[in-house]
Amino acid sequence: MRSLLPVLLACAGLLSGCGYFGYYRHTPAERASPEEAAAVRFPDSLETGVRLTGPMMAALKVAMDDYRPPGIRPEKLTPPDSCLARWESIQTTVLQVSETLFFVEFVPDLRACGPGYIVLDAGATYALDGQGRILGRE
Repeated sequence: MRSLLPVLLACAGLLSGCGYFGYYRHTPAERASPEEAAAVRFPDSLETGVRLTGPMMAALKVAMDDYRPPGIRPEKLTPPDSCLARWESIQTTVLQVSETLFFVEFVPDLRACGPGYIVLDAGATYALDGQGRILGRE
């Protein structure tokens, strides 16, 4: 029995490491061709752009992952779900009320899905704190 204990402990150690080998697969961003990339000219300043703080980005990421979990594949869904599962079809608003309170709103843009789609009760508004916790959802 004593000789079996080290074997069981070794197996338990190996099994706990299985989570590192592919249960969540990160898909890297697609890169443009060198020709397309060469045509891009960066602006001298991004001053007029929308500025998101680190805590705001953290709140946005939490809300995005809750609203549409990362494993959803829009190309495998049927319309209108396939359209509503693409971030390009969602209008997003982030409001920072204080250092530790954020509101994130997702509203589907049905015009991006084509004519004739009516979806009731689509979209969501999240209240999040500065620690990345969801305080509420409407």
